[in-house]
Amino acid sequence: MSYILALDTASDYCSVALMNPSEPSSQLLEIRRHAPRQHTQLLLPMVDELLKQANITRKDLIAIAFGAGPGSFTGLRICFAVVQGLAFGLDIPVIPVSTLAAMANAQHQQLLDKPLEQALSEDALYFSCLDARMNQVYWGGYRFDGRKLIALQDDALDDPAAALEKMQMLAKQAQSQKPTKLYCGGPGWHYPELNVFSQQATGLDQNIEPWAGDVLTIACREWADGVAENIRQVQPVYLRNEISWEKRKRIRQP
Repeated sequence: MSYILALDTASDYCSVALMNPSEPSSQLLEIRRHAPRQHTQLLLPMVDELLKQANITRKDLIAIAFGAGPGSFTGLRICFAVVQGLAFGLDIPVIPVSTLAAMANAQHQQLLDKPLEQALSEDALYFSCLDARMNQVYWGGYRFDGRKLIALQDDALDDPAAALEKMQMLAKQAQSQKPTKLYCGGPGWHYPELNVFSQQATGLDQNIEPWAGDVLTIACREWADGVAENIRQVQPVYLRNEISWEKRKRIRQP
């Protein structure tokens, strides 16, 4: 048996997922827990719990996918440390997936689950937004090309006003080429500036987070395309890397 394991701890949620990519009809197994500041204690036990559910061992894994960021600095470090340990120990490749892309995948799947809106899925623009604190947001824009999500730009870190301006520009460019509907998902839309944009959207789901199941869905498509990397060539995507390290240095100073 050959399975891909996916992990994500980029937000307050800790989640793991598992699927056999060679069997399209195979069930995607997932465990999600809302566990702020408990990722270190929960992640590996959740992996073992999921493997037990599937009646397999770590030796049955052929790759590990993970939410590579952006997101919580500490959460990303915890996830990456576990991924490193597993990938090195099992000598298997990894598949990094944008946490914002995972959130867009969740939006796309919600659209597919609504029969009256399935036909709109390929004409939709999906915008994901996470609160980055410090009056900033992580955000990304995506479109589904019929098979996979395509990023409209690199994932970004901006203050809400700058994010609004860039989102409006991307939406205008896309809609000038083809009529489309906007969908917004994630917990980062509470800033007043961004309400201007989200109120134009067809749907706004505050319950969407970067979950391992969506990371895995994207990773399985990447695996089918032959996309996988050696853990030595991979790093999390922080976007606020230097600021985070400076903050950690100040905290450690006596």
